[in-house]
Amino acid sequence: MIYWMVIAILKVFVRLLFRVRIEGRGELPKMGAVVLAANHRSLWDPVFLVIASRRPVHFMAKDELFRTPFLGQLLPHLKAFPVRRGENDRSAIRSALSVLRQGNVLGIFVEGTRNKDGNIMPLKRGAAMLASRTEATIIPVAIKRVKRRITIKFGAPLSPKKHMASRRSTYELISEGLQDALTRLLEPIPQQ
Repeated sequence: MIYWMVIAILKVFVRLLFRVRIEGRGELPKMGAVVLAANHRSLWDPVFLVIASRRPVHFMAKDELFRTPFLGQLLPHLKAFPVRRGENDRSAIRSALSVLRQGNVLGIFVEGTRNKDGNIMPLKRGAAMLASRTEATIIPVAIKRVKRRITIKFGAPLSPKKHMASRRSTYELISEGLQDALTRLLEPIPQQ
């Protein structure tokens, strides 16, 4: 209940501040485990990803946010769970796997941190690992921002089932496919 109330308020707030365009939302399956693998340029990106999705999105959020008054109490109601960055946080991995095994949507910013540069940094393998272990569909999502114009572009689904190599090479193959997909989605539209 709290989740949908906050999302409704955020949608109104975002419409007042930005001009948002959503492309390819039909690529998001209506049911089943999904990893939304997005680039990350601003603090607004989780909000943009949530309002673009027709399904609730669960997120890993840095542990420090859960120690902040009010926000720390609100985040679990917004389907966020803590992750200790810079270390192998098994509790966060178990939480993410649980989200996917229950057939939900998990949002991951695959570069691992905010990147204001404009180019995709090398991706972390977490999205590939989680999708591979749960057979979740991976949807690449590009978030582009030009001043107050935001474009959220869903790409074609990537299926981890296609790769039958060792775990490590499977994660690498999935990550490479995801990197290629995000790079294409972020390319500027040719001017005519």
